[in-house]
Amino acid sequence: DSCSFVAILLILLFCVSCTRRPDPNTLVMIIESGPVNLDPRISTDSQSQRIDELLFDPLVTKDDHFNIQPAVAESWEFPDPQTCVFHLRHGVRFHDGRPLTARDAKWTLDTMRDGSLVTIKGGAFKLVDRVETPDDYTLVVHTSEPYAPLLWNLTGGAYGIVPYGSGKELARNPIGSGPFRFVSMTADSEVVIERNDNYWGEHAHVARVRFSVVPDTTTRALEL
Repeated sequence: DSCSFVAILLILLFCVSCTRRPDPNTLVMIIESGPVNLDPRISTDSQSQRIDELLFDPLVTKDDHFNIQPAVAESWEFPDPQTCVFHLRHGVRFHDGRPLTARDAKWTLDTMRDGSLVTIKGGAFKLVDRVETPDDYTLVVHTSEPYAPLLWNLTGGAYGIVPYGSGKELARNPIGSGPFRFVSMTADSEVVIERNDNYWGEHAHVARVRFSVVPDTTTRALEL
């Protein structure tokens, strides 16, 4: 009868769905909302910052014990209480192939401070007086007074280096130098990133990450 036919059809459909296996090279992460802005100079919401830290490199980073460790800057020193000299790694490249130099790090910091971007992150660098680049791999940051949080404010989440000349277009098409590169973003649906096989540091162990936007708590549980 028709009821038996429907029951058999549902069982067959269930069995077909069970044969499908997720892509073993793709990690799926569910997020409550889509990222607001993927420009690391602007983003302040948690989803944007979470993704930005995978796409962009900071000058320095924090370890598991919140100690400052090298990142793009492999070393630094304070010749006086108001000057910090960073020595950048050679061979770091943006995802489009451009080399990352001190000019890019300076551009990133200057655009956060000079009002060319609307960002609240500039407040973290209000005591930065000027930034100099004696050569391609040396960045000198002068502050108007001794400023203890400077290194902390140059870690991931607060600061990510963008290519020189980057404007507002970076929010929708981010180009960084981090362990993952941007692939696509569908508003209120998903963000896809893939491993940067030319990364200067340790390579990611998965080829691709898909951030799936699922606002509803019950739906998130069912997705899991």
